Amino acid sequence: PALSPDGHQVAFIALNALWLMPVGGTPRKLLQAEPVHHVQMPTWAPDGRSLLYCTDRGGLTAVRRLHLEGGDDEPVTGGGRLHPALSPDGSLLACQDIKGNLLLHDLATGTERVLARPLATDGPPGAPTWSPDGRYLAFCDRNRLNRRFREGYHLIRVIDTRTGTDRRHLPAAHQSLSDRAAAGPVWSPDGRHMALVAESALWLLPVAPDGTPAGPARRLTEEPADHPSWARDSRRLLYLSEGRLRLLSLDEDPEAERPRTLPTSLTVRRTKPGARRLRIHAGQLWDATGPEPRHDVDILIDDGRITAVEPHRPRRPGHRTIDVSAQTVVPGLIDSHTHPYSATYGARHSLTALAYGITTTVCLGASLYEAVRLRESLASGRSTGPRLLACAELIDGSRTAYSMGRAHRTRVGLERTLRRAAALDVDFVKTYVRAPGDFMARATEVAHRLGVPSGSHLCAPGRAAGQDLTTHLQATQRLPHGHATTPLGHVHQDVVQQYADGTFGLIATPFTAQALLADDPALADDARVRSLMPPWDVAAVRERAGTPPTPRQRQALATEIGNYRRLTAGGAVLALGTDAPLVPAGLSLHLALRALHAHGFTPAQALRTVTTTPARLFGRHNDLGTVKPGRLADLTVIDGDPFTDFSTLVRTTLVLRDGIPHRPRDLTGVHPPAPRAAARD
Repeated sequence: PALSPDGHQVAFIALNALWLMPVGGTPRKLLQAEPVHHVQMPTWAPDGRSLLYCTDRGGLTAVRRLHLEGGDDEPVTGGGRLHPALSPDGSLLACQDIKGNLLLHDLATGTERVLARPLATDGPPGAPTWSPDGRYLAFCDRNRLNRRFREGYHLIRVIDTRTGTDRRHLPAAHQSLSDRAAAGPVWSPDGRHMALVAESALWLLPVAPDGTPAGPARRLTEEPADHPSWARDSRRLLYLSEGRLRLLSLDEDPEAERPRTLPTSLTVRRTKPGARRLRIHAGQLWDATGPEPRHDVDILIDDGRITAVEPHRPRRPGHRTIDVSAQTVVPGLIDSHTHPYSATYGARHSLTALAYGITTTVCLGASLYEAVRLRESLASGRSTGPRLLACAELIDGSRTAYSMGRAHRTRVGLERTLRRAAALDVDFVKTYVRAPGDFMARATEVAHRLGVPSGSHLCAPGRAAGQDLTTHLQATQRLPHGHATTPLGHVHQDVVQQYADGTFGLIATPFTAQALLADDPALADDARVRSLMPPWDVAAVRERAGTPPTPRQRQALATEIGNYRRLTAGGAVLALGTDAPLVPAGLSLHLALRALHAHGFTPAQALRTVTTTPARLFGRHNDLGTVKPGRLADLTVIDGDPFTDFSTLVRTTLVLRDGIPHRPRDLTGVHPPAPRAAARD
């Protein structure tokens, strides 16, 4: 949310729309994005007469300006520009590009220059904020404290726009800002302070004109806080707390400062287009209740849920029929490890996953409000894509790496972070690499009180803390006894025993499966790659498709999948995820499934890792994972028979999510396709 310069209005994004709300009034919708695009990142022009925002409706995230008088909506930048901030005189636009570079865009000439490159490579820096004289820009970046580990502090980085020199500051010794997405800093219009979030509370840091701290920071809230913004008078601060808009008026006497809640009464009821009663005539159905598929089956759907699964009958009065009698139907696929990077990807991530037959994605770390906003938008039908299970930021210790890593030095800071996660009803609680053991245990307690699982990268330490799963077999660690594999990638019996009783789950993320692209290079020329993936993912897919795997890569893949076979034979609960967008969305889940099947998993065993197992692991087995009466109508239709030719699983022709049909050929028409890859000798 963004407070207007006069302090009388709030602009915000909800349900994939841009809203304007008078303080104490009723929200008014300014624009609604099409479900296949996203709208995000509103910010005010200094004169309060227009709003800048970002949308990917032109292909990639770009900055636009909406004039409040007259409603003119005009482009400001080309694609690949985000986090806009106009200079105090309105002549210059500070923004980021896709790589996190800080850019200075001259509105009069259209020229642009790189002002600063990010210190960190694990997610972008925070949004820029201007000094009142227009000379300096401040934003949150992350340093790296040593070469042994990648972690460092979320710090305040100030750039002199005239010289390009920078200075870096912490709000206090060894004190990190909470994260690089929601913690500021935000420069006050009078230049005397920066508002920021640390230990998940709102602080006021006095600064000199060049942004150098001029004294100790003062804590403004006991409650959790995120996303602060100022009124022009430098006396009113808007922020989010536990899902509520809160307005704080600063006072000469700090004891008199009392924030108030701005009610925001938005409700939504999802509308389901088309016939409520639907019949899917499947030539073959694998319902995930047994190892073998059934043949010539009718799946009856009413209001988004399956009401019956019966032998086919020529007539079903009252049902609209979709005939897939020459195709195979399986439950909608679930990707158990993703991160929604909507700032850079816009809606492409969701569209791509859906086009590959994925009807549910599980977020395992994101800016909390972004994850919940996307969950609501997708659930309401205002955005197109798989349903999203939401997770807050990665709960970490005093040092962290990713932009959505939430840093904590104190137990009280951890409690604030957990309060906000509970208030927004997250679906998973994740701790990260440097979270102390007692933090891990406390986070797990809160997760279990919410009725959701908790997990981390750590195997034995995670289980000792009461967690429910690991989010990889092996990933970044800080503890030697947290390692699950040997230097050559093998597991030993002690790891098998950790998972053997089925009470501690494993999400496998076989990045080694990317090597399989070269075995089927036609996958790189699929319309879903060319039209839905952003240019950088198209390039990565094509490069891998044209690069045969080395013997060492094939051995690494065989070793990794061999580990999963050994673990499942020993009783492990195994779900499959991708960690997208670290690898391309959608396609990467199919490559991982192919890897499982190529190394000994039967088609049914492989498919269970993306259907029944994740549904049970995340407590959604009464709705998802099987094709049975009472379940949500999440179905994936395949042009082929993966039980005789597993490679056909990727040939998705129709996807139903909540009983609403989506055809990949319609989704791929949203954006113009990239040129076809050049033929290779």
